[in-house]
Amino acid sequence: MNRNVTLICFLVVLFCATVAGSIFFVQKTITELKIDYENRTSEYNGLSNETTIMEQRKQAFIAAFNELDKLKVGVGENVDFYHEVQQAIHRGGARALKNAPNQPKDGRISMKMSFIGDYYSIIKAFAELRGLPNVVRVVNMGLTPTNTDRSVNSEIMVDVLLEAIAYSR
Repeated sequence: MNRNVTLICFLVVLFCATVAGSIFFVQKTITELKIDYENRTSEYNGLSNETTIMEQRKQAFIAAFNELDKLKVGVGENVDFYHEVQQAIHRGGARALKNAPNQPKDGRISMKMSFIGDYYSIIKAFAELRGLPNVVRVVNMGLTPTNTDRSVNSEIMVDVLLEAIAYSR
């Protein structure tokens, strides 16, 4: 009997120790989770405030851009456009021979231009036109070899009609 009582007491003490240890670890985990929850809550509040501020800034930028769009006018007969086109052709490696502006039509200005260069410089010149501030469209284009002997790598003369599209809302 003494042995059964000892065994039962040992089991009761072991059960109590297990329950006490479990309670200790659960309380420790709950405390860590509370601290993590408080940190995440404060981080969320900070991010929420930043998001609100950014949204207000975004609305202010949108309002400012809408106001600027009201002031925007078409390019008209913009001498800068002709200069920019000549510079783009030059950056591409071709040589501008002549150019002549056309009358503006439907908010677009256009120009006839002739330039000369080898195949690669012509391709680069057209690529440079894509980088201009105005949207530039090639309306029509004619290519003519400068040398009638086609066995040699010669330059090509390009006659092109370019059009700048002006956006006004």
